[in-house]
Amino acid sequence: MSDYRSSYLFIDDTHIHALDAVRAGVVPAAKVSAEPLIAVDRPWEADWRIGSYINVLRDPEDGLFKMWYGVGRQLGDKRGEEANGLAYAFSHDGLHWEKPVLNQIEDNGSTENNLVFPFFRWGAGTGVMRDPVETDPAKRYKMLFMFQSGDMIFAGIVQPVCVAYSADGIRWEVPRHWRNPVIPEGSDTQLVSYWEPRLRRYVVYLRGRPNVRIICMAESDDFESWTPRISIVAPDEDDPPQDHEFYGMSSMDYGDFRIGFLSVFHTLNEGWVAANQIEDWMPEWMNQMDIQLTWSRDGRTWNRAGNREPILECGPPGSHDCGSVYPPNAPFVHEDQIWLYHGCSNCLHGEEPRHETEQRRGINLARIPRDRLVCLKSEGRGTITTVPLTLDPEALYLNADAGSGSIRLEVLDPWERVVEGFGLDACLPIVGDSTDHRVEWQGAGRRDGDRGGGLEAKMVSQAAGLYKLRIHLDQAKLFALYSG
Repeated sequence: MSDYRSSYLFIDDTHIHALDAVRAGVVPAAKVSAEPLIAVDRPWEADWRIGSYINVLRDPEDGLFKMWYGVGRQLGDKRGEEANGLAYAFSHDGLHWEKPVLNQIEDNGSTENNLVFPFFRWGAGTGVMRDPVETDPAKRYKMLFMFQSGDMIFAGIVQPVCVAYSADGIRWEVPRHWRNPVIPEGSDTQLVSYWEPRLRRYVVYLRGRPNVRIICMAESDDFESWTPRISIVAPDEDDPPQDHEFYGMSSMDYGDFRIGFLSVFHTLNEGWVAANQIEDWMPEWMNQMDIQLTWSRDGRTWNRAGNREPILECGPPGSHDCGSVYPPNAPFVHEDQIWLYHGCSNCLHGEEPRHETEQRRGINLARIPRDRLVCLKSEGRGTITTVPLTLDPEALYLNADAGSGSIRLEVLDPWERVVEGFGLDACLPIVGDSTDHRVEWQGAGRRDGDRGGGLEAKMVSQAAGLYKLRIHLDQAKLFALYSG
Protein backbone atom coordinates (compact mmCIF):
# COMPACT_ATOMS: atom_id res chain seq x y z
CA MET A 1 0.00 0.00 0.00
CA SER A 2 1.44 3.35 -1.03
CA ASP A 3 1.66 6.72 0.71
CA TYR A 4 0.59 8.68 -2.36
CA ARG A 5 -2.48 10.89 -2.25
CA SER A 6 -4.25 8.67 -4.78
CA SER A 7 -3.54 4.99 -5.44
CA TYR A 8 -5.22 2.84 -8.06
CA LEU A 9 -4.67 -0.93 -7.98
CA PHE A 10 -5.94 -3.34 -10.62
CA ILE A 11 -7.02 -6.17 -8.34
CA ASP A 12 -10.52 -5.69 -9.75
CA ASP A 13 -11.79 -3.72 -12.75
CA THR A 14 -13.15 -0.71 -10.83
CA HIS A 15 -10.67 1.66 -12.49
CA ILE A 16 -10.76 0.07 -15.96
CA HIS A 17 -12.92 1.36 -18.82
CA ALA A 18 -11.48 -0.79 -21.62
CA LEU A 19 -8.66 -3.21 -22.39
CA ASP A 20 -7.23 -3.92 -25.83
CA ALA A 21 -4.75 -6.83 -26.14
CA VAL A 22 -4.21 -6.65 -22.38
CA ARG A 23 -5.26 -9.14 -19.73
CA ALA A 24 -5.09 -9.41 -15.96
CA GLY A 25 -2.61 -11.78 -14.36
CA VAL A 26 -0.79 -12.74 -11.19
CA VAL A 27 3.01 -12.83 -10.83
CA PRO A 28 4.21 -15.49 -8.33
CA ALA A 29 5.79 -14.31 -5.08
CA ALA A 30 9.57 -14.73 -4.73
CA LYS A 31 10.81 -17.14 -2.06
CA VAL A 32 13.66 -15.80 0.05
CA SER A 33 15.51 -19.10 0.39
CA ALA A 34 16.04 -22.34 -1.49
CA GLU A 35 15.83 -24.14 1.86
CA PRO A 36 13.25 -23.84 4.70
CA LEU A 37 13.83 -21.15 7.32
CA ILE A 38 12.42 -23.50 9.96
CA ALA A 39 12.92 -27.27 9.96
CA VAL A 40 13.24 -30.05 12.53
CA ASP A 41 16.57 -29.32 14.24
CA ARG A 42 16.14 -29.70 18.02
CA PRO A 43 16.67 -32.83 20.14
CA TRP A 44 13.06 -32.92 21.34
CA GLU A 45 11.82 -32.88 17.73
CA ALA A 46 13.27 -36.30 16.88
CA ASP A 47 9.88 -37.91 16.15
CA TRP A 48 8.05 -34.71 15.16
CA ARG A 49 7.30 -33.52 11.70
CA ILE A 50 6.50 -29.90 10.94
CA GLY A 51 2.91 -29.53 9.82
CA SER A 52 1.45 -27.52 6.98
CA TYR A 53 -0.53 -25.01 9.06
CA ILE A 54 1.22 -22.00 10.58
CA ASN A 55 0.22 -18.78 12.33
CA VAL A 56 2.59 -15.82 12.19
CA LEU A 57 2.54 -12.13 13.03
CA ARG A 58 4.79 -9.22 13.90
CA ASP A 59 3.89 -7.99 17.36
CA PRO A 60 3.20 -4.22 17.28
CA GLU A 61 4.26 -3.85 20.92
CA ASP A 62 7.67 -5.57 21.10
CA GLY A 63 8.46 -5.77 17.36
CA LEU A 64 9.10 -9.53 17.48
CA PHE A 65 8.05 -11.90 14.75
CA LYS A 66 6.03 -14.67 16.42
CA MET A 67 5.00 -18.01 14.99
CA TRP A 68 2.74 -20.81 16.18
CA TYR A 69 3.20 -23.84 13.95
CA GLY A 70 1.69 -27.28 13.89
CA VAL A 71 3.80 -30.34 14.61
CA GLY A 72 2.71 -33.95 14.19
CA ARG A 73 3.68 -37.52 14.90
CA GLN A 74 2.37 -40.82 13.62
CA LEU A 75 0.15 -42.88 15.93
CA GLY A 76 0.33 -46.01 13.80
CA ASP A 77 0.70 -47.38 10.31
CA LYS A 78 -2.87 -46.66 9.27
CA ARG A 79 -3.30 -43.78 6.81
CA GLY A 80 -4.10 -40.50 8.60
CA GLU A 81 -3.48 -41.84 12.11
CA GLU A 82 -1.55 -39.02 13.71
CA ALA A 83 -1.54 -36.61 16.64
CA ASN A 84 -0.83 -32.90 16.36
CA GLY A 85 0.46 -30.27 18.75
CA LEU A 86 1.33 -26.57 18.53
CA ALA A 87 4.87 -25.21 18.86
CA TYR A 88 6.17 -21.65 19.18
CA ALA A 89 9.12 -19.78 17.70
CA PHE A 90 10.17 -16.12 17.56
CA SER A 91 12.53 -13.98 15.53
CA HIS A 92 14.03 -10.49 15.61
CA ASP A 93 14.32 -10.16 11.83
CA GLY A 94 11.80 -12.67 10.47
CA LEU A 95 14.55 -14.76 8.89
CA HIS A 96 16.45 -16.33 11.77
CA TRP A 97 14.14 -18.12 14.20
CA GLU A 98 14.57 -19.30 17.77
CA LYS A 99 12.69 -22.18 19.38
CA PRO A 100 12.63 -21.39 23.11
CA VAL A 101 12.50 -24.11 25.75
CA LEU A 102 9.20 -23.28 27.46
CA ASN A 103 9.05 -26.08 30.05
CA GLN A 104 5.25 -26.19 30.18
CA ILE A 105 3.90 -29.08 28.04
CA GLU A 106 5.11 -32.61 28.72
CA ASP A 107 6.02 -34.69 25.69
CA ASN A 108 7.86 -38.01 25.77
CA GLY A 109 8.37 -37.58 29.51
CA SER A 110 9.99 -34.15 29.33
CA THR A 111 8.91 -30.49 29.24
CA GLU A 112 12.12 -29.43 27.52
CA ASN A 113 10.45 -28.31 24.31
CA ASN A 114 8.73 -25.36 22.64
CA LEU A 115 5.16 -26.70 22.80
CA VAL A 116 2.38 -24.31 23.78
CA PHE A 117 -0.47 -26.79 23.21
CA PRO A 118 -0.38 -30.58 23.66
CA PHE A 119 -0.70 -33.31 21.07
CA PHE A 120 -4.26 -34.38 20.26
CA ARG A 121 -5.42 -36.99 17.80
CA TRP A 122 -6.32 -35.16 14.59
CA GLY A 123 -5.43 -31.83 16.18
CA ALA A 124 -4.10 -30.22 12.99
CA GLY A 125 -5.44 -26.85 11.85
CA THR A 126 -5.11 -24.80 15.06
CA GLY A 127 -5.58 -21.09 14.41
CA VAL A 128 -4.09 -18.30 16.54
CA MET A 129 -4.85 -14.58 16.32
CA ARG A 130 -3.87 -11.47 18.25
CA ASP A 131 -7.07 -9.52 18.86
CA PRO A 132 -6.73 -5.77 18.08
CA VAL A 133 -10.00 -4.84 19.82
CA GLU A 134 -10.06 -7.08 22.92
CA THR A 135 -10.26 -5.14 26.22
CA ASP A 136 -9.64 -8.14 28.50
CA PRO A 137 -5.84 -8.70 28.70
CA ALA A 138 -6.39 -12.40 29.44
CA LYS A 139 -8.02 -12.81 26.01
CA ARG A 140 -5.57 -10.77 23.94
CA TYR A 141 -4.61 -13.93 22.04
CA LYS A 142 -7.36 -16.22 20.79
CA MET A 143 -7.18 -19.81 19.55
CA LEU A 144 -9.54 -22.12 17.72
CA PHE A 145 -8.56 -25.79 17.77
CA MET A 146 -9.94 -29.23 16.87
CA PHE A 147 -9.37 -32.80 17.96
CA GLN A 148 -10.90 -36.25 17.58
CA SER A 149 -11.28 -39.23 19.92
CA GLY A 150 -12.58 -42.75 19.62
CA ASP A 151 -15.66 -41.89 21.69
CA MET A 152 -16.42 -38.95 19.38
CA ILE A 153 -16.19 -41.21 16.34
CA PHE A 154 -18.64 -43.62 18.00
CA ALA A 155 -21.04 -40.71 18.62
CA GLY A 156 -20.69 -39.43 15.04
CA ILE A 157 -18.94 -36.20 16.09
CA VAL A 158 -16.15 -35.09 13.73
CA GLN A 159 -13.46 -32.65 14.86
CA PRO A 160 -15.56 -30.05 16.71
CA VAL A 161 -14.08 -26.55 16.97
CA CYS A 162 -13.10 -25.33 20.45
CA VAL A 163 -11.77 -22.06 21.85
CA ALA A 164 -8.85 -21.11 24.12
CA TYR A 165 -7.45 -17.78 25.33
CA SER A 166 -4.07 -16.39 26.35
CA ALA A 167 -2.58 -13.16 27.63
CA ASP A 168 0.83 -13.73 26.03
CA GLY A 169 0.33 -16.39 23.35
CA ILE A 170 2.40 -18.88 25.39
CA ARG A 171 0.21 -19.96 28.32
CA TRP A 172 -3.26 -20.95 27.15
CA GLU A 173 -6.50 -21.47 29.09
CA VAL A 174 -9.42 -23.52 27.80
CA PRO A 175 -12.74 -22.14 29.15
CA ARG A 176 -14.66 -24.38 31.54
CA HIS A 177 -18.37 -24.82 32.21
CA TRP A 178 -19.31 -26.39 28.86
CA ARG A 179 -18.48 -23.41 26.66
CA ASN A 180 -16.75 -25.76 24.24
CA PRO A 181 -17.18 -26.79 21.52
CA VAL A 182 -18.09 -23.41 20.04
CA ILE A 183 -18.71 -24.91 16.57
CA PRO A 184 -19.90 -28.50 17.15
CA GLU A 185 -20.16 -29.32 13.43
CA GLY A 186 -16.38 -29.01 13.06
CA SER A 187 -14.10 -28.59 10.09
CA ASP A 188 -11.03 -30.22 8.55
CA THR A 189 -8.65 -27.41 7.59
CA GLN A 190 -6.82 -24.56 9.29
CA LEU A 191 -9.14 -22.45 11.44
CA VAL A 192 -8.29 -18.96 10.17
CA SER A 193 -9.96 -16.34 12.34
CA TYR A 194 -9.64 -12.56 12.53
CA TRP A 195 -11.39 -9.34 13.49
CA GLU A 196 -13.08 -7.88 10.39
CA PRO A 197 -13.41 -4.09 10.81
CA ARG A 198 -15.80 -3.80 7.87
CA LEU A 199 -18.28 -6.07 9.63
CA ARG A 200 -17.34 -5.20 13.23
CA ARG A 201 -17.34 -8.95 13.93
CA TYR A 202 -15.00 -11.91 14.18
CA VAL A 203 -14.77 -14.19 11.15
CA VAL A 204 -13.55 -17.77 10.80
CA TYR A 205 -13.02 -19.80 7.63
CA LEU A 206 -14.30 -23.39 7.63
CA ARG A 207 -14.89 -26.27 5.26
CA GLY A 208 -18.31 -27.01 3.86
CA ARG A 209 -20.40 -29.74 5.45
CA PRO A 210 -19.93 -32.65 5.52
CA ASN A 211 -16.23 -31.89 4.89
CA VAL A 212 -16.77 -30.48 1.40
CA ARG A 213 -13.67 -28.74 0.06
CA ILE A 214 -15.10 -25.27 -0.43
CA ILE A 215 -14.43 -22.13 1.62
CA CYS A 216 -17.12 -21.14 4.10
CA MET A 217 -17.23 -18.43 6.74
CA ALA A 218 -18.99 -17.96 10.06
CA GLU A 219 -19.26 -14.75 12.10
CA SER A 220 -19.33 -13.95 15.81
CA ASP A 221 -19.69 -10.97 18.13
CA ASP A 222 -17.87 -12.65 21.05
CA PHE A 223 -15.70 -15.41 19.49
CA GLU A 224 -17.87 -18.10 21.11
CA SER A 225 -21.34 -17.87 19.53
CA TRP A 226 -20.94 -18.38 15.78
CA THR A 227 -23.41 -18.01 12.95
CA PRO A 228 -24.12 -20.94 10.62
CA ARG A 229 -21.44 -21.19 7.95
CA ILE A 230 -22.07 -19.86 4.46
CA SER A 231 -20.15 -20.62 1.27
CA ILE A 232 -17.91 -17.79 0.02
CA VAL A 233 -15.47 -19.42 -2.46
CA ALA A 234 -16.25 -22.52 -4.52
CA PRO A 235 -15.03 -23.97 -7.83
CA ASP A 236 -16.91 -22.94 -10.95
CA GLU A 237 -17.01 -23.62 -14.68
CA ASP A 238 -13.83 -21.58 -15.25
CA ASP A 239 -11.77 -23.96 -13.11
CA PRO A 240 -10.24 -26.98 -14.89
CA PRO A 241 -11.35 -30.39 -13.57
CA GLN A 242 -8.16 -30.87 -11.54
CA ASP A 243 -8.71 -27.59 -9.65
CA HIS A 244 -12.03 -28.37 -7.92
CA GLU A 245 -10.71 -28.97 -4.38
CA PHE A 246 -10.34 -25.78 -2.31
CA TYR A 247 -8.49 -26.85 0.78
CA GLY A 248 -8.53 -23.70 2.90
CA MET A 249 -7.96 -19.95 2.81
CA SER A 250 -6.29 -17.20 4.81
CA SER A 251 -6.63 -13.46 4.26
CA MET A 252 -5.27 -10.03 5.13
CA ASP A 253 -6.57 -6.47 5.14
CA TYR A 254 -5.02 -4.47 2.29
CA GLY A 255 -6.24 -0.93 1.64
CA ASP A 256 -9.75 -1.06 0.23
CA PHE A 257 -9.57 -4.85 -0.10
CA ARG A 258 -9.49 -8.02 1.88
CA ILE A 259 -7.00 -10.23 0.03
CA GLY A 260 -7.41 -14.00 0.26
CA PHE A 261 -4.79 -16.71 -0.22
CA LEU A 262 -6.63 -19.79 -1.46
CA SER A 263 -5.12 -23.25 -1.00
CA VAL A 264 -5.86 -25.33 -4.12
CA PHE A 265 -5.49 -29.12 -4.18
CA HIS A 266 -4.86 -30.31 -7.75
CA THR A 267 -6.14 -33.84 -8.28
CA LEU A 268 -8.21 -36.18 -10.42
CA ASN A 269 -9.72 -39.48 -9.30
CA GLU A 270 -8.53 -38.84 -5.75
CA GLY A 271 -10.02 -42.06 -4.37
CA TRP A 272 -8.20 -44.22 -6.93
CA VAL A 273 -4.89 -42.46 -6.25
CA ALA A 274 -5.34 -42.88 -2.49
CA ALA A 275 -6.00 -46.62 -2.90
CA ASN A 276 -3.09 -47.08 -5.29
CA GLN A 277 -0.29 -44.54 -5.85
CA ILE A 278 1.02 -41.71 -8.01
CA GLU A 279 2.45 -43.18 -11.21
CA ASP A 280 5.37 -41.71 -13.15
CA TRP A 281 3.30 -40.91 -16.24
CA MET A 282 0.90 -38.71 -14.30
CA PRO A 283 1.29 -34.91 -14.66
CA GLU A 284 3.54 -33.07 -12.23
CA TRP A 285 0.55 -31.25 -10.70
CA MET A 286 -1.15 -34.48 -9.58
CA ASN A 287 -1.90 -34.10 -5.83
CA GLN A 288 0.14 -30.91 -5.55
CA MET A 289 -1.01 -27.99 -3.38
CA ASP A 290 -0.41 -24.34 -4.29
CA ILE A 291 -1.94 -20.93 -3.58
CA GLN A 292 -4.18 -18.62 -5.65
CA LEU A 293 -5.47 -15.11 -4.93
CA THR A 294 -8.99 -14.04 -4.04
CA TRP A 295 -10.36 -10.65 -3.03
CA SER A 296 -13.30 -8.97 -1.35
CA ARG A 297 -14.34 -5.38 -0.75
CA ASP A 298 -16.89 -6.09 1.97
CA GLY A 299 -15.51 -9.19 3.74
CA ARG A 300 -18.40 -11.39 2.59
CA THR A 301 -18.52 -11.34 -1.21
CA TRP A 302 -15.41 -12.96 -2.66
CA ASN A 303 -13.94 -13.08 -6.15
CA ARG A 304 -11.04 -14.80 -7.90
CA ALA A 305 -8.08 -12.67 -8.95
CA GLY A 306 -6.10 -12.36 -12.17
CA ASN A 307 -6.33 -15.35 -14.47
CA ARG A 308 -6.33 -17.76 -11.48
CA GLU A 309 -2.57 -18.28 -11.67
CA PRO A 310 -0.73 -19.23 -8.46
CA ILE A 311 0.56 -16.41 -6.29
CA LEU A 312 2.81 -19.03 -4.69
CA GLU A 313 4.00 -22.03 -6.68
CA CYS A 314 5.49 -25.36 -5.71
CA GLY A 315 9.22 -25.65 -6.29
CA PRO A 316 10.86 -27.56 -9.15
CA PRO A 317 11.08 -31.38 -9.04
CA GLY A 318 13.43 -32.56 -6.32
CA SER A 319 13.18 -29.37 -4.24
CA HIS A 320 12.05 -29.29 -0.60
CA ASP A 321 8.70 -27.76 -1.62
CA CYS A 322 7.96 -29.57 -4.89
CA GLY A 323 4.84 -31.21 -3.41
CA SER A 324 2.96 -28.53 -1.50
CA VAL A 325 2.90 -24.98 -0.23
CA TYR A 326 0.23 -23.85 2.26
CA PRO A 327 -0.80 -20.25 3.11
CA PRO A 328 -0.26 -18.88 6.63
CA ASN A 329 -2.62 -17.29 9.07
CA ALA A 330 -1.92 -14.61 8.02
CA PRO A 331 0.27 -12.69 5.56
CA PHE A 332 1.17 -9.13 6.61
CA VAL A 333 2.91 -6.01 5.31
CA HIS A 334 6.46 -5.32 6.49
CA GLU A 335 9.12 -3.07 4.98
CA ASP A 336 6.83 -2.14 2.08
CA GLN A 337 6.31 -5.78 1.10
CA ILE A 338 3.77 -8.51 1.77
CA TRP A 339 5.45 -11.26 3.81
CA LEU A 340 3.97 -14.63 2.93
CA TYR A 341 5.27 -17.35 5.25
CA HIS A 342 4.17 -20.81 4.19
CA GLY A 343 4.30 -24.43 5.21
CA CYS A 344 6.07 -26.47 2.55
CA SER A 345 6.96 -30.04 1.74
CA ASN A 346 8.10 -32.32 -1.05
CA CYS A 347 5.22 -34.63 -0.07
CA LEU A 348 2.11 -34.63 -2.21
CA HIS A 349 -1.29 -34.46 -0.56
CA GLY A 350 -1.79 -37.80 1.15
CA GLU A 351 1.14 -39.30 -0.76
CA GLU A 352 4.86 -39.77 -0.41
CA PRO A 353 7.25 -37.63 -2.48
CA ARG A 354 7.70 -38.67 -6.07
CA HIS A 355 10.61 -40.80 -7.23
CA GLU A 356 11.15 -42.37 -3.77
CA THR A 357 12.91 -39.32 -2.34
CA GLU A 358 13.16 -38.69 1.41
CA GLN A 359 10.41 -36.64 3.04
CA ARG A 360 11.24 -32.98 3.69
CA ARG A 361 9.03 -30.52 5.57
CA GLY A 362 9.54 -27.00 6.81
CA ILE A 363 8.48 -23.36 6.81
CA ASN A 364 9.71 -20.73 4.37
CA LEU A 365 9.02 -17.10 3.45
CA ALA A 366 8.06 -15.47 0.16
CA ARG A 367 7.73 -11.74 -0.43
CA ILE A 368 5.48 -9.70 -2.69
CA PRO A 369 6.64 -6.15 -3.55
CA ARG A 370 4.28 -3.32 -2.71
CA ASP A 371 0.95 -3.54 -4.55
CA ARG A 372 2.18 -6.31 -6.89
CA LEU A 373 -0.77 -8.59 -6.42
CA VAL A 374 -2.50 -8.38 -9.81
CA CYS A 375 -1.11 -6.85 -12.99
CA LEU A 376 -2.41 -5.82 -16.39
CA LYS A 377 -0.03 -7.23 -18.97
CA SER A 378 0.53 -7.41 -22.71
CA GLU A 379 2.53 -9.97 -24.65
CA GLY A 380 2.99 -7.44 -27.46
CA ARG A 381 1.36 -4.02 -27.79
CA GLY A 382 -1.85 -3.26 -25.94
CA THR A 383 -3.74 -0.40 -24.33
CA ILE A 384 -5.56 0.26 -21.07
CA THR A 385 -8.16 3.01 -20.87
CA THR A 386 -9.15 4.00 -17.35
CA VAL A 387 -12.36 5.48 -16.05
CA PRO A 388 -12.12 9.14 -14.97
CA LEU A 389 -9.70 9.32 -12.04
CA THR A 390 -8.72 12.00 -9.56
CA LEU A 391 -5.07 12.66 -10.35
CA ASP A 392 -2.44 15.25 -11.16
CA PRO A 393 -0.96 14.62 -14.64
CA GLU A 394 2.34 16.15 -13.54
CA ALA A 395 2.64 13.91 -10.48
CA LEU A 396 2.00 10.46 -11.91
CA TYR A 397 3.88 7.29 -10.92
CA LEU A 398 3.59 3.75 -12.20
CA ASN A 399 4.28 0.49 -10.39
CA ALA A 400 5.33 -1.46 -13.45
CA ASP A 401 7.70 -3.97 -14.96
CA ALA A 402 8.85 -2.76 -18.38
CA GLY A 403 12.13 -4.63 -18.23
CA SER A 404 11.47 -6.28 -21.60
CA GLY A 405 9.55 -3.45 -23.25
CA SER A 406 8.16 0.01 -22.54
CA ILE A 407 5.14 1.99 -21.37
CA ARG A 408 3.82 5.36 -22.51
CA LEU A 409 0.57 7.10 -21.70
CA GLU A 410 -1.65 10.00 -22.64
CA VAL A 411 -4.05 12.04 -20.52
CA LEU A 412 -7.63 12.40 -21.70
CA ASP A 413 -10.54 14.50 -20.56
CA PRO A 414 -13.78 12.66 -19.61
CA TRP A 415 -14.81 12.78 -23.30
CA GLU A 416 -11.52 11.07 -24.26
CA ARG A 417 -9.97 14.14 -25.88
CA VAL A 418 -6.21 14.42 -25.39
CA VAL A 419 -5.30 17.10 -22.87
CA GLU A 420 -2.92 19.61 -24.37
CA GLY A 421 0.68 18.97 -23.36
CA PHE A 422 -0.05 15.42 -22.16
CA GLY A 423 -0.33 13.50 -25.41
CA LEU A 424 1.36 10.25 -26.33
CA ASP A 425 4.20 12.00 -28.17
CA ALA A 426 4.96 14.12 -25.11
CA CYS A 427 5.34 11.13 -22.76
CA LEU A 428 8.90 9.88 -22.33
CA PRO A 429 9.01 6.06 -22.59
CA ILE A 430 9.10 4.20 -19.27
CA VAL A 431 11.51 1.28 -19.22
CA GLY A 432 12.87 -1.01 -16.50
CA ASP A 433 11.29 -2.58 -13.42
CA SER A 434 10.30 -0.30 -10.52
CA THR A 435 7.49 0.22 -8.04
CA ASP A 436 7.89 4.01 -8.53
CA HIS A 437 8.39 4.97 -12.17
CA ARG A 438 7.78 8.71 -12.48
CA VAL A 439 5.89 9.70 -15.64
CA GLU A 440 7.79 12.51 -17.36
CA TRP A 441 6.58 14.79 -20.12
CA GLN A 442 8.50 16.70 -22.76
CA GLY A 443 8.10 20.39 -22.03
CA ALA A 444 6.95 19.50 -18.49
CA GLY A 445 3.33 19.26 -19.61
CA ARG A 446 1.00 22.17 -18.92
CA ARG A 447 0.87 23.71 -15.48
CA ASP A 448 -2.17 25.32 -13.84
CA GLY A 449 -0.45 28.70 -14.06
CA ASP A 450 -0.48 28.51 -17.85
CA ARG A 451 -4.27 28.39 -18.01
CA GLY A 452 -4.84 32.07 -17.42
CA GLY A 453 -7.17 33.63 -14.86
CA GLY A 454 -10.73 34.73 -14.44
CA LEU A 455 -13.88 32.63 -14.72
CA GLU A 456 -12.28 30.05 -17.04
CA ALA A 457 -9.51 29.29 -14.53
CA LYS A 458 -12.07 28.94 -11.72
CA MET A 459 -14.16 26.50 -13.75
CA VAL A 460 -11.09 24.47 -14.69
CA SER A 461 -9.92 24.28 -11.06
CA GLN A 462 -13.33 23.05 -9.91
CA ALA A 463 -13.20 20.20 -12.41
CA ALA A 464 -9.47 19.53 -11.98
CA GLY A 465 -8.38 15.97 -11.33
CA LEU A 466 -10.99 14.08 -13.36
CA TYR A 467 -8.89 12.59 -16.12
CA LYS A 468 -8.85 9.37 -18.04
CA LEU A 469 -5.56 7.73 -18.93
CA ARG A 470 -4.82 5.70 -22.03
CA ILE A 471 -1.81 3.58 -21.15
CA HIS A 472 0.14 1.95 -23.95
CA LEU A 473 1.95 -1.26 -22.96
CA ASP A 474 4.59 -2.92 -25.09
CA GLN A 475 5.59 -6.25 -23.52
CA ALA A 476 5.06 -4.81 -20.05
CA LYS A 477 3.15 -5.31 -16.80
CA LEU A 478 1.31 -2.57 -14.90
CA PHE A 479 0.46 -3.23 -11.23
CA ALA A 480 -0.67 0.15 -9.90
CA LEU A 481 -0.98 3.84 -10.67
CA TYR A 482 -0.25 6.62 -8.17
CA SER A 483 -0.69 10.38 -8.09
CA GLY A 484 0.33 13.10 -5.68
